[in-house]
Amino acid sequence: MSCSSAPTAVNKGCETLLSKCEIPIIDLEHMGTERCPQKGVVKQVAPKLLKALSERGLALLVNHGIPDCKLKAVYRALDGFCELPDEERVKYERNAASNHGYVKPGLEKSAEDEDKEPRHAFNVTGSGGVLPEKEVPGFRDAVDELARDLKSLSAMLLTTLAVALEQPPDFLLSKHTRILGSGNESTLRLLYYPPLGAPVPGLTRCGAHRDYGTFTLLAQDSEGGLEVQTPHGERWSRVGHLPGAILVNTGDILAAWTRDQLPALRHRVVIPELCGRGRHSIAFFVHPDNDTLIEPLDTKLTASVQESAPCRLQKKKNGVLTAYQHLQRRFRETYAS
Repeated sequence: MSCSSAPTAVNKGCETLLSKCEIPIIDLEHMGTERCPQKGVVKQVAPKLLKALSERGLALLVNHGIPDCKLKAVYRALDGFCELPDEERVKYERNAASNHGYVKPGLEKSAEDEDKEPRHAFNVTGSGGVLPEKEVPGFRDAVDELARDLKSLSAMLLTTLAVALEQPPDFLLSKHTRILGSGNESTLRLLYYPPLGAPVPGLTRCGAHRDYGTFTLLAQDSEGGLEVQTPHGERWSRVGHLPGAILVNTGDILAAWTRDQLPALRHRVVIPELCGRGRHSIAFFVHPDNDTLIEPLDTKLTASVQESAPCRLQKKKNGVLTAYQHLQRRFRETYAS
């Protein structure tokens, strides 16, 4: 993860990228399904998605087919888990080998110079790890329902990105065949940020970082606080909330595949003005299959994109990293004591 500076104060009523119409909104209506995509619509969406991710590193997806009730069901399930006594929650603590399980507040950090982050997280991976169904009835059903929809949406986006990169439609799908299964580190992460009362100077809810994988799908409630740093600028900008939309942002591996022509988005979560409320979000981190070699594609998106630095996922002596090797290196940074 990258280092970050201390967060600046945010003024009440601050403008957002959404309020200034500076965030791409992509309509996925009529895209079809994972098994039967509408090729004509995919070709129309592909250049819009490519432009958004190359220039902004993110886009808001609308008409994506995931109903709000499924998101709220997962929020309620996580709330039920967080309300359990400590001795019950500890039974489900994160397993370092599989990355599955509960992470209590204060165990993670996004940069070496930051404090541990004050949030609850529950990682759901394809490792077959246990879920708190006994203590929170309905937890598994809520998670499974949403996971299926997010996997389908991810498949559509992988197809669209491949078309945008002038590759065969199944080029990226063939590298992501086991999402939320054995041999793939994709993760559905449920997040709850407790109310903080009076603002604490310099404290972020989640420090500045770039995601590790191909891309991330993010759903969040209206509490807000997400800020991004555009790929070719230094200024932090508040994203804003569009009801029903799901945000997609670039990660390290997509940046490496495209030689940083689709740069990984640097982002953080600050404490909003109405800090008395908690914040819910759901992040779906999409990763390639573990044995996938992360080698840059021989493609040039636009003449205006500057030449990038050498691929961040290459070792100086040992050649190209696999997706699994890259992720384990990033985990060591995140959970370093």
